[in-house]
Amino acid sequence: MSRLHRYRPLPRRAGLLLGAWLGCGVAALGVRVPALAEELAAAPADIYVFGGEEMPQLNLRSSIMVDDDVIRLGDLFMETLSIGDTPIAQAPAPGGTLALDARFLRQLARAYRLDWQPESKFERVLVGRMSHRIDSATVLAALDDSLRARSGNGAGLEIVLDGGDAEFVLPTNLAPTVGVLNLQYDPASQRFGALLVVPATGPTAQQRYVTGWAHETIDIPVLNRAVPAGTTIRDSDLEWTSIRADRLIGNVVTDPRQLLGMTTKRPLRSNQILRNSDLALTPAVRKNSLVTLALQSGQMSLSVAGKVLEDAALGQSVRVMNVTSKKELVGIVRDPATVEIPLVGHLTLN
Repeated sequence: MSRLHRYRPLPRRAGLLLGAWLGCGVAALGVRVPALAEELAAAPADIYVFGGEEMPQLNLRSSIMVDDDVIRLGDLFMETLSIGDTPIAQAPAPGGTLALDARFLRQLARAYRLDWQPESKFERVLVGRMSHRIDSATVLAALDDSLRARSGNGAGLEIVLDGGDAEFVLPTNLAPTVGVLNLQYDPASQRFGALLVVPATGPTAQQRYVTGWAHETIDIPVLNRAVPAGTTIRDSDLEWTSIRADRLIGNVVTDPRQLLGMTTKRPLRSNQILRNSDLALTPAVRKNSLVTLALQSGQMSLSVAGKVLEDAALGQSVRVMNVTSKKELVGIVRDPATVEIPLVGHLTLN
């Protein structure tokens, strides 16, 4: 049956020395640990004598994670200690780490009369601090919501912070939320500034003032895969992406209907911005080819031979000629052999 380790109270000098260690920060670790070891080594030898009943050998943990502002004696060993709640060092900052080296651990064990000695001078305990991380995506989403509410503009935004991404690391007892205060935004220049606070509600643990750009965006169709030259674009080849509105220069295609049935003039990459100059018409029927002119009206259907007067793609309107009457009509290319003639409208061109 396992039992709690017993100990004898520390002499006043050892207690004061360990108490002084509690005040040192992570940055001071390399200075305070050697100083503590030297002080303890110089103390009277009788304070390190193991007394009382015999205790089992302790087993040191090689690494630990703490969720507190301090490291406690019981965190360091696998066995349960009666004085396990005793603070022995300040914990690293949330998300950070520090190392307790063999020299410090040996003096700690002697001071608290623990039956443990380091096996080598390289033995250590790596201590990590649990944390919440607020990533850049969460920060940008909070800014996006605030900028939309401020401007009343329903357009999409691409937010770019000066100085790169902004992230926060918090202790686990605080909510991983971010609030936006004192927002200033100039629609003409698309510049903004705001104070970020975390958590979003309650006492502020961290705050940071940020500036950046809020570019308006627009959704456009792009290819969802790389295609070689000569590819006919189908609806299944397309997806939507957002780009900055100020990059819509030249003949950028913004309507997917401008792409369907078109043929690529050159190899195109996935998600590439498409321009009219990248595409060519894909004729389903060619000039002077013979097709069937089909007219459907209720239960009545008529078909006559026709001649195509211009190249046209599937679904496009095309001028054709009735080879019997020599009259020109306008129809819709249904397939490479058929042009459908609408019943309504002025069909003749002459």
